[in-house]
Amino acid sequence: MGKQNIYLNDWLAIHPYTAVQQSDTYFVKLANRLYDETAASIPYEVRMDLSLYAAAYLEDIISGLGLWNAFVEGHRRLYGRPLPFYRPGGDYEPGFVNVEDLQFIIWNTCQKAVKRGLYLDPLSDEVKAHAGRFFRILDEAYEEAPENPVLEGYFSGFSGPDEAEIKLEWLFEETYLTEPSVRMYAADITRSDLMTVPVGPLALFLHEWMDLLTGGGDTPWKQVDGLYWQAPELPGAVREKNAEMYRLFTEGTGGKRVVYLDGYDRLRGFLTGVLGWPDDDDHTLPQMKSARNFVLMADPEKGILLAKDVCGCIADPENPLYHKEEAEHGAFRLLTEETLCPPDLLAYCIRNGYLPDARIPGTDNRELVSENADFIARHALLYYYRGD
Repeated sequence: MGKQNIYLNDWLAIHPYTAVQQSDTYFVKLANRLYDETAASIPYEVRMDLSLYAAAYLEDIISGLGLWNAFVEGHRRLYGRPLPFYRPGGDYEPGFVNVEDLQFIIWNTCQKAVKRGLYLDPLSDEVKAHAGRFFRILDEAYEEAPENPVLEGYFSGFSGPDEAEIKLEWLFEETYLTEPSVRMYAADITRSDLMTVPVGPLALFLHEWMDLLTGGGDTPWKQVDGLYWQAPELPGAVREKNAEMYRLFTEGTGGKRVVYLDGYDRLRGFLTGVLGWPDDDDHTLPQMKSARNFVLMADPEKGILLAKDVCGCIADPENPLYHKEEAEHGAFRLLTEETLCPPDLLAYCIRNGYLPDARIPGTDNRELVSENADFIARHALLYYYRGD
């Protein structure tokens, strides 16, 4: 092993305690061995994260924390398979070190570290080679690594409100699976945000994480104030107004919930002629005049939502503005760019297979994106996809 690059304090920073455990020294040494296997071209902070997170993954497995198993089970419930992107073979064993797990951890860590607008290919040779090097070390370490008794059944319960708070905060922003997704805005998160902001690779709310970690049922976590929250109901007047907009919309479109409009004049005509809005600048969205096209979608509870300049990317048979070349270059952005596409419209497109041209920039693997489109949106957009 080369010089030490990772220290005990680095390791403790992703743990829910400050009193050093016997196992911690072993895992710091292991993280440094992993660090030596990372590419020198990767920034130091990312190399450190990769090494710490991979070591923490092993600690999780052998200590019975259950975090990785919760992620795999959550993905299986959503999509019918254990992992996004990777198709584990017959030698994939839950509860053991798997190279596919490490591929995902490496990709997830690096993807959350790159600047906005960049997207890394999870099937790249670099990710695969990196995971192979980590796997050789962790597969060997699996036989000798000590358990961390503090983590065994860590989420099974709590002694009181203060301990519950500590555990929830750690789960939200400091574990090897959740820290990458919240690092940019963790400092601005309030206690109420903690409960209502989705976190981690699957953009799960904390109560969803807890159900996976504890098996659901009647757990002590059901007693934590605000954890199992319910979305507030819209005021009656708002619901009535939205229902009326939905009625006018569907009557004017022959039952369609989605329309595609070419240019601002058509948008203004739809708003005034179909929805009955006053024909003045206070009601007809003049700030949208520079946009090329619009999608309007109606929902009986939420009313009308609007997206601009994305029609070319949506291969809906009812969309006359779909443009294959534009979609090849821009459809992937709908899955990864905040506020570009309203979540209900994006879910509609994913559910119906209307983004067939979406591909990770620099690749031509449309099937990979098609199979993982909802996961990609959850992973990239978090609150902007699931916070509705």
